[in-house]
Amino acid sequence: MTTETITFRVDATEHADIAARAARDKITLSDYIRVRLGLRGEGPQNGDGVVVAADGADVQAQLADHGRRLDALEAAGT
Repeated sequence: MTTETITFRVDATEHADIAARAARDKITLSDYIRVRLGLRGEGPQNGDGVVVAADGADVQAQLADHGRRLDALEAAGT
């Protein structure tokens, strides 16, 4: 499978906000952005950037939980 990279620019304040939300949810910044875009998260990675094997159902359940919590937090903040 080949991968492509998507690059977009944000200012320092937006980056800090997004990074803080990812850290709060204990997921990578990349996975936070992927989930918010409606994509599947890649899951935990080791130091070499290789995706660690995980049970797909567990990962999907965790991502769904993160999504629900993010939606609730964002709704409460508006």
